[in-house]
Amino acid sequence: MTKTKKYIGKLTDDAVMSCSRLPALMNQIPQYSTPNDELKKSLAAAGRIFKNPPAKFSGSEPAQHGNNLEGYILETGAERLALKINAEITEKVCAFDIPLQGSLDGILFGDGRTMKTDKARGIYCYNSDSVTLDGPGVAEAKLTRAAPTDYAMPYRGALQCQGLQICTGYKWHAIFTLFQGTELRIFLGNAEPATQAKIRADVLDFQSRMDLSQRDGVTDWYSPLTRNDAASIYNISEPKLPEISLSGQSNEDAISLIAAKAEKKQLEKKIEDLESKVMDVMGLCEVAYVMEKDKALAKLKWPMLKETEEQTRIIKARKPSRGKTLRIKEY
Repeated sequence: MTKTKKYIGKLTDDAVMSCSRLPALMNQIPQYSTPNDELKKSLAAAGRIFKNPPAKFSGSEPAQHGNNLEGYILETGAERLALKINAEITEKVCAFDIPLQGSLDGILFGDGRTMKTDKARGIYCYNSDSVTLDGPGVAEAKLTRAAPTDYAMPYRGALQCQGLQICTGYKWHAIFTLFQGTELRIFLGNAEPATQAKIRADVLDFQSRMDLSQRDGVTDWYSPLTRNDAASIYNISEPKLPEISLSGQSNEDAISLIAAKAEKKQLEKKIEDLESKVMDVMGLCEVAYVMEKDKALAKLKWPMLKETEEQTRIIKARKPSRGKTLRIKEY
C-alpha cells in the first residue's frame, strides 16, 4: 500500500540541474524562477559566495499537502490504470550523456496495452493519439488548485517527465494530477524527441556556464527576462565604474522606454479624468451598467470601503540591493 508512503525528500544535488527545475531553466515559469535564478542556485550550492545569496525555498502549504498526498495520488492513479507501481524510490536517477539528475515519484510496470484518451475515466493521451504501456514508465504525482485541464502543462510535470525519461530510458510516462482536491486526471505521454533534444541543449549550455564560473570566476548570466531578474543578477552596483553612453540597440531601447513611460503617464491621467466623469454621473449609486445597442457591455461598481483601525506601520530593515526600476531625468 502506498497511501501511507512516507515522503522521502529531495534526492538530487542542487549543484547539478535536475528534472524538476527544467521548467524554470526553459523559461516556463519566469514569475517564480528564471534561468538566472537556477544558475545562481547551483553556483551557490557548488560553493560560489554571493553578497546577496539566492533565497532558500522553505516550502508552501500546497507543496506540503502534495508531499503528504503523494502516496494516495500514485496509488489511485495506478489502480485506475490497473498497473503495479513501485512508489518507494530512494535513489536519484542520472542521465548518461548530460549532467541531469532526477527523483522518481514512482515506477509503473507496463503490461503492453495501448491506451487512448478516455475522458470518462479521466485518462488523457496528451502528446500523441495513443500510448503503449511498454515496460517501465515514469510515474509523477502532482497536486494543484488550478481548474482541471485536458493537457499536461509543461511546468506541471510534462517537461519534468521528459527529463526523467532521458535519465531512465523509459518509453512512456504518467502524470497523476489531483485538481482542486477533488478530481484526479491521468496524463499519459510518450517520449518527445524534439523536446528531449532541447532539454539536452539547454542542460549542456547551463553546465557550460557553471564550468566557466567555477573555472574562471566569471559568470555568463542569461539575458534577464524581467526587471527583477536583472536586479537579481546585477544586485550590487560598483560606484567606482565610469558612467557609460548607450549606443546601437540599447540606445534605441532606452529611447523607447522614455516614450513608453510618457505614454503611460498620459494614459493614467486620461483614466483618472474619465473615472471622475463617470463617478459624477453615478453620484450616490454603487452600480452602473455600460450599454451598447441596448445590451449591457460591462458592470461598473463604486463600492464603499470597509472601515479599518489605525495601525502603526513597521518598516523592516533591509540589506542594500539594486533598484527594480530605472530613474529617468530628461534633458
